[in-house]
Formats: sequence, C-alpha cells, structure tokens
Amino acid sequence: MLLIRYEDARAALKQHLTGKADALVHALQALHHKSGGGSILSDYAKTNCLLCIDAIEGFQAAEKNMKAAGVVFSLPLLYTTRLKISGVSVSVSVDLMTEKTDAKGQKSVGAAMLIFAKPAKKANDVADRCKSSAMLIHELLKSQIKPIAGLDPTLCMAIDVFNGTIYRAKSHQKILYKNVENSCSEVATVWPTIEPPANYNGPPIPK
Repeated sequence: MLLIRYEDARAALKQHLTGKADALVHALQALHHKSGGGSILSDYAKTNCLLCIDAIEGFQAAEKNMKAAGVVFSLPLLYTTRLKISGVSVSVSVDLMTEKTDAKGQKSVGAAMLIFAKPAKKANDVADRCKSSAMLIHELLKSQIKPIAGLDPTLCMAIDVFNGTIYRAKSHQKILYKNVENSCSEVATVWPTIEPPANYNGPPIPK
C-alpha cells in the first residue's frame, strides 16, 4: 500500500498560515514544474505532486470560509506528541500552534492539525475525523509536563483543508473521548494476535 502524505502541500500551508507571503503561489509553481519531470519521477511521485496541487488549490478556494479571524498561527514547540489511551500510544501530529488575544489583552493558546481528506462516501467521515483530532489535540496539550498557560479548547482545532472548515475542541467531550478509548482498547486487545510481515524492519516486537 502506498500512502499519500501531502508533504509538499502541508509544508506550503504551514508557511502560508504563519505569514510567509506567496507561499502557496510558489509551492504551486514548484509542484507543477516537479510533476512535469518526465521519466525521472515515479508514478507515485507524480501522483503525489498532483494531489498536493489539488489540496492547495482547494484550500485557496475555501480559505475565506475558515472563520479564523484573530487567530495567529506559529510553528509548534511541544514536549511530547503522544497520548497513552487504553494501552495504546496515540500519535497526535500537531502542525501549528494557535494564539488569540481578546479585547482586554488576555492571551489564549491552542494548536492545530491540517487534515487532508477528500469527502468519502459517508458524508460525515471527514467531519468525524476532524472532531476527534481536535479533541485529541486538546487532550495532548493538557497532558504536557509543563502546563500551558491560557489553554483554550476552542483554539485546539482540526482544519479540513479541502473544505476550508475549522473544527474546534470543546471543554467537555466525554462521549467522543470514550469512543476513542473504546477503539484503542480494541486495538490493544487485537494487536498482539497479528503476525508482522516477513520483511518487517520496525521496532522490536514484545514476545
């Protein structure tokens, strides 16, 4: 299985959201040039370029609908990006830190994840993924060794790149967190029974 990671699009969007002028324009120019590399590029690499172009253009068309007024984005600096949930180490990939200052000068902070997912057959698939991701970001920031001053769940967000929609965490999400806990518990139960492939070269597997 080949996994499309959208690396070029992710890097360009992080630059754009943190204030680098023309980051998306330059990224599109580079991707169009790269995708025309002829036989030098593999089919996978060409496909990845075209998907990154699609993602950036989709974001450009939808950005006006993001409703991120007043939010300042910056590159992340976290102590850990993993959560232990029901015996499973969950990787929470934070792309950006978020910050907002109210009329009284009070600063609130959070973090954001860029979600690259085209609408699936089920209309709520992307929305459900984004809501869970925003919740996990909030849980991750709460778990930091050094407490984060001014942590605001509404600034813990998952950004649906293709639709320009922001999904924000809430102060209390017990049902959603319980669903994630149940999923992790099932993974922890089943995982030890799964045999690794013959060419596995990852971390040592506990016996």
